Amino acid sequence: MTSLDAKIATLLPSLLLSVQESVRIPSIAGAPAPRAPFGTDVRRALDHALKTASLLGLETGETDGYVGWAEYGEGEEMIAVLGHLDVVPAGEGWSRPPFGAEIDGNRMYGRGALDDKGPSIGALWLLHAIKTLGIPLKRRIRVLFGTNEESGMKDLPYYLEHNGEVPVMGFTPDGEFPVVSSEKGQLHLKFEGSLAGEGKNRLLSLSGGSAPNVVPSEATAVIDCSDECETALEKIETALNTMSEKVEFHREDNALFVKTFGIAAHGSTPELGRNAVVGLLSFLNAVFDDPWARTLGALARSFEDDTKGGKIGIAMEDKQSGALTCNLGQCTCDGKTISIVLDIRFPVSFAANAILDPLRSFAERSNLELSVLRRKAPLWVPEDSALVKTLQRVYREKTGEEPRLLSMGGGTYAKALPNIVAFGPKFPCSPEVAHKADEHIDIREFLHVLRIMGAAMVELAS
Repeated sequence: MTSLDAKIATLLPSLLLSVQESVRIPSIAGAPAPRAPFGTDVRRALDHALKTASLLGLETGETDGYVGWAEYGEGEEMIAVLGHLDVVPAGEGWSRPPFGAEIDGNRMYGRGALDDKGPSIGALWLLHAIKTLGIPLKRRIRVLFGTNEESGMKDLPYYLEHNGEVPVMGFTPDGEFPVVSSEKGQLHLKFEGSLAGEGKNRLLSLSGGSAPNVVPSEATAVIDCSDECETALEKIETALNTMSEKVEFHREDNALFVKTFGIAAHGSTPELGRNAVVGLLSFLNAVFDDPWARTLGALARSFEDDTKGGKIGIAMEDKQSGALTCNLGQCTCDGKTISIVLDIRFPVSFAANAILDPLRSFAERSNLELSVLRRKAPLWVPEDSALVKTLQRVYREKTGEEPRLLSMGGGTYAKALPNIVAFGPKFPCSPEVAHKADEHIDIREFLHVLRIMGAAMVELAS
């Protein structure tokens, strides 16, 4: 392992250049195209990874643009490192270009730098290092590149359906250290209904949120106030004195444009952000005395100052994984119909119906229709499994710290294949930057991550 650590340090400059190349590809899910089921930019990111693997002397393959892989070693059994190359939208609030992959001091900035291109491309170079050193292995090591982790996870089921090889065990570097042995279940739910009632003012449009699993950092609305604009402007000034949200507004003829700002965060940790959509709904209710505004106000009160679902009747928790979280990730309205999308992460000892039953009651009370967009069961890997014990031992040896088991709200590829857990790349005391503006990797810390990952790959394959 000492020689592997030294080799990783030697390769780091070239490895970082590869990560930069990948981060500069804006691999956000897009319209399907030939050989590109999730859009051409995602395909470009996959092609870059496979080309890099070939240049490093690794065997490569893919399943119709859904999943690619690089492999080294011999033997009937295979262990896997599962990463993803797709990213969430950049969002607002960046101090540097979100796809610039700029290095400033000891940090590389860019969407996907941490989640999950840095660790994924890094795993390729680790495999190259293991091959170059000729470290003896009893199992093959395969680095799998997913392309749809952030917007549906349709990639790995396709891989399995088309005879993709299943590893005997492995990890996804898309969570936290020491070891994530349980992951909450996940629901993406859509509530849709009419904005009933006329008034002196008319809501023309409202929108906010880039993805269900991101706390919205901006939300906008356009209101036709006809002859009531002056009154509305006075009420806005009054409301601004009582609200903590940052709000911008301007008037064009008889229309008012209102924009609220929040703080982005990962949908699994909504308490770390501030929801601009909820702020906008509440603000409009404070300013306008119209039926549609009262409807918006009722929705705002159902979610404001509550990221655990208590106000909509779904608060729950367990010892293994903690409390349920609820993020209002997206909202759209055309003046007639309003739609909101929730990202809910529920504890591992509960079933999805424990959440859906009370939410049907909430939908009925709110005159909304409920539909399920995404449903993922919880994950729990026993503490005494060979996988967990091996990863704990590696972490203890490389850090000198006791490797406690973690639960997380984020959904990873650990749910897509058997005997997989999340292992890194975030250390316990590191800031949470995934899905946020100015996402980055700390290069010194990243070197430590790579050394832990490399040791884990060798141990699992030995």
